[in-house]
Amino acid sequence: MPLICHIDVIKEGKDFVIRARLADGSIREYRNPILEDVLTEMINDLQEELAD
Repeated sequence: MPLICHIDVIKEGKDFVIRARLADGSIREYRNPILEDVLTEMINDLQEELAD
């Protein structure tokens, strides 16, 4: 099964930071103090990116 993306979730100060590395080598970073909000933002963005 091919790798679609690798996701790291870390806490930096008050922010949750998600770094998503896509199979093409690009990196997306998302920051938000609310975990649910940053996860939702990442999921919506990756759905659009990977649907193409």
